[in-house]
Amino acid sequence: MNLFDTLNEALTDEVVSKIAKLSEEEPEKTRKALDGIFYTLVAGLVRRTSSMMSVSMLFNQIQKGNQGGELIGDVMSYLNKKDKLDNILKVGDGLISQIFPAYKSPLVSMIGIYAGIKKNSSTMYSSLAAPLLIDAVSKEMDTNKLDVDGLITFLSDHHEPLFKLVPEELLEKMIPQLGLQELLSPKFVSAKKSASAKPASIKGKNIVSTDETSASKSAAQSVVDDEEETNSSPIPIKTLLIGLLGAAVIAGGVYWYMNFYKPSQSENPGEELAMDSTAIQPDTITKPIIDSVAIKDSIAAATTTPSLTSTEQYSTFGEGLNAYLVDKAKPVGQIFPMANVAFVKGSQALDAESDLIIDELADLMIKYPKMQIQLQGHSNNAVGMDNKTMATKRAFAIKKKLLVKGIVDTRIDAIGTNGAGNGADIKVVSK
Repeated sequence: MNLFDTLNEALTDEVVSKIAKLSEEEPEKTRKALDGIFYTLVAGLVRRTSSMMSVSMLFNQIQKGNQGGELIGDVMSYLNKKDKLDNILKVGDGLISQIFPAYKSPLVSMIGIYAGIKKNSSTMYSSLAAPLLIDAVSKEMDTNKLDVDGLITFLSDHHEPLFKLVPEELLEKMIPQLGLQELLSPKFVSAKKSASAKPASIKGKNIVSTDETSASKSAAQSVVDDEEETNSSPIPIKTLLIGLLGAAVIAGGVYWYMNFYKPSQSENPGEELAMDSTAIQPDTITKPIIDSVAIKDSIAAATTTPSLTSTEQYSTFGEGLNAYLVDKAKPVGQIFPMANVAFVKGSQALDAESDLIIDELADLMIKYPKMQIQLQGHSNNAVGMDNKTMATKRAFAIKKKLLVKGIVDTRIDAIGTNGAGNGADIKVVSK
């Protein structure tokens, strides 16, 4: 049983109605607020699995206040006695500060807006939800005798279900406001692999975690750091390779700018520009689309000019993309405009016809399990926010639909880009 099931069993309609009555809110809004808080706090726990130090600290914090599921097993008894409830709310304030540092203020504000409840109610719900959630984790640790590695596995298993359950309306708020962007990155992994490669030097409860105020390193990056620290050479080979690679990229970029971009701007100012000429681009796109491809493709693009593949050859977006994926000679890094994806003017809401092309994309990602993509949202007519933020929200809106269709979160990155209309593109990162 995962945390979501445990919490759903504990928060019966009777319990939610009691909490709503205590805060003088509507039960529906109370349920929405509590669900939103739990989704956000679970995301915070999952984020901590990227650092062995952070998870070890969490493990000790949970053990220190271990109630073994007593609270989660009988929530109503705590709600019916004022002294018990006051004590739980006090404990909850401390837990948010210790386990979810820097969360309380943005969480209270976000949930108040999301669920349409008073600030005082949002504060109370957050202080109640934190101990309930930690007690649920504590119960799991006791029942299954979890050590630190077991806790990492248990929490990281919530990564994919979380993004299938969390409503899009909440997702687009919680990710930027609480600094959870790394959870959407294909590079996000738990610390378990790096922990097995190098034992963590952590003892007891005297742990100081640097990721409480900054984003945790990924396990892959931690391994790189460890290797660099143990390298006895004054100038590590990796540093030299990175420097040479950087020089090659700069040289390639200068060559491309002087020989391709600049001449095309002066000789054909009205024509569409595509940095990667193998990218499939519809005739209806009139603004430049520049592909920020991988380093090796950038260097190759500076010295070769392969022929342009036209969408006129294919009846659907899916057919064109499938042809590219089948052709092993085509390099990764190609950008494909999602020509039939459209958003309601000034918003991130997708129109009904967009589902067809998103379905095609989902089917192809199922067909090609190694395929990874970067969704690139665009906006030049945002309402109530800047265009870059709206563009990011639009990319997340598409990603949410792909997650619902069963595509693993780690295969999809989502970013917002400036300009380039009001639709979206996909960049094939791996095929």
